[in-house]
Amino acid sequence: MLIESLRLENFRNYVQEEIRLEPGINILFGENGQGKTNFLEALYFLLTGKSYRVQREQELTHWGENGFRLQGLFQVKQRIIQLESRYYERRKILKINNMPCRKLSDYVGTVNAVYFSPDDLILVKGGPGERRKFLDFHIAQTKPGYVSLLNSYNKVLEQKRALLKSNLSLQSKRSQLAVWNEELIELGRKLIKHRMNLTEELQTVSSYFYQHISEGKEKMEIHYRPLGLKDYEEAISSFPNLLIEHTEQEIERQAVLIGPHRDDLVIYLNQKPARLYASQGQVRSLVLSLKLGEVQLIQAKKEEYPLLLLDDVLSELDRFRRKYLLEFIYSSSIQTLITMTSAEEMPEGKINRYYVKQGQIRREF
Repeated sequence: MLIESLRLENFRNYVQEEIRLEPGINILFGENGQGKTNFLEALYFLLTGKSYRVQREQELTHWGENGFRLQGLFQVKQRIIQLESRYYERRKILKINNMPCRKLSDYVGTVNAVYFSPDDLILVKGGPGERRKFLDFHIAQTKPGYVSLLNSYNKVLEQKRALLKSNLSLQSKRSQLAVWNEELIELGRKLIKHRMNLTEELQTVSSYFYQHISEGKEKMEIHYRPLGLKDYEEAISSFPNLLIEHTEQEIERQAVLIGPHRDDLVIYLNQKPARLYASQGQVRSLVLSLKLGEVQLIQAKKEEYPLLLLDDVLSELDRFRRKYLLEFIYSSSIQTLITMTSAEEMPEGKINRYYVKQGQIRREF
C-alpha cells in the first residue's frame, strides 16, 4: 500500500496544504509545535475516521473555522483509491472514490496503517482498556463488519447500564436484565472469538520479533483473558451463568461487571507480568514487537504491507532497536512516515526529506 498524496484543509494548524509522498522512508522534520504530529494525525483520521488524540472532531478544526477536509490518493494492489473525510457543522462525511459511506465499517480497512509513538508504551504499563483498543483497531482493519459488531455490543452495553441506573423496581430490573443479557452474550461471544484469534496470531509473530530483538535472551508471551478466565472455551460456555451470578452485584453497583468490555490482554516477559516487571528498555522492545507483529499480520491478510507511521519513535529507541526497525523497513519496502525534530538524527540510506514549519511542508532534495 502506498500513499501518493495528501491534501489538508483547516486541519489543526494547517490552513491548506498538499503534499506528494514517495515510496520508502519519508522523514518529516522540524521544531516542536510546527505540525509534524498533526500531519500524521490527519493521515490517521483519513484512514480510520477517528483521531487517536482527541474524541471531538471540533478540536481538530483550525481556529475560527467550521470544519476541515482531508483528501488522499492511495495505491492498493495496483488500484488508485481516493479517500475523503470531511467534518462540517458537526457532521462527518466519509467517501471512497467520491461515494459516501453510510457506515464506518464500510470505510475502515480500505487502506491499512500501523501507528507507533512513544505514547504506545502504555500498551504494556497502562490499563486493560488500552490493550483492548489495540486489539479492536487491528481487527477492524482486517475484518469487515467488526466495527458494526463492536458498535452493536456497545449500544447494548449502554442500554444495560441505563437500566441499572434507572429508578425501576428491583423486580422490573431483574426481568429486563435477562433480555439485555441475551444480547450481550450473543454479541460478546463473537467479540471474544475475534480477539482470541488475533491474540494467537500475534503471539506467534510478535514473540518471533522479540526473540530477535532480545538476541534470544528473553521470551515474550501474550494471552487474552476473556471474562477474567484463562480458557476460551470455559469463558464462552460460562458467560450466561456468570451474568446470572453477578446480577445482584450489578444492580447494587449500577455497573455492568461481566463481559468482553472488561477483558484484558496480558503480556508476559520471561513468564512474569511485563506490566510489573519489565524495564523501560524491555517495554520499548515489547511494544515494538507488537507493532511489527501487527504489520506482518496485515501483510499476511491483505497481501500488502500497510503504511507505517512513526511519530518521534526513533529517538526513543537505542541504537540496536533503531537499527533493527530500519532494517525491517528497508528489507520489506514499507512506505514509512517518520517524524523527528533534528535533521542530524536522520537514518542512513535512501530517504525523502520534508521540512515542516508553521503548518507548511517543503520537500528538500
